[in-house]
Order: sequence, then structure tokens, then C-alpha cells
Amino acid sequence: MDTIKNTTILIKTKKDLKLKAQKLAKELGFSLANIINASLRQFTINQGITISKIPTESLDAYLNKEEILSAYQASLKEF
Repeated sequence: MDTIKNTTILIKTKKDLKLKAQKLAKELGFSLANIINASLRQFTINQGITISKIPTESLDAYLNKEEILSAYQASLKEF
């Protein structure tokens, strides 16, 4: 039986960015680690990252945080 092993990644970031990200993650019902892990999964599956000056998708399409959370959870079902 394969055992899943965890590891730790240390990164440097601005304190205010970390605090804002933690707050938003908490509001959406996630930990910052959940958000970072989801980002890493998307990066490895897509074999890259999209960087754009113009947003490819606008959160304005969602009326409230519950809709954002629901859309995000639906996107995680791929993993």
C-alpha cells in the first residue's frame, strides 16, 4: 500500500499579502495551505501557469462568496 508523504515548502512573501490571503481563504472555508496545494495541482496538471494583464474570468459573474466557494469546490473535483 502506498503511503502519501507530506513535505514542507518554505517561501518568502510579504506579510500583508500572506495575511490578506489567509483572511480570504478563511472566508471561503479553506486554509491557505489548501489554496496553495490547489494551485500547485493546477500548475502540474496544466504544465504551466496563465499570466494575463486582462483577467480571463471575472468574479463579478458570481453574486456572493457562497457562489465563489461553490464554483471553486466544483473545480477541485477534477483532482
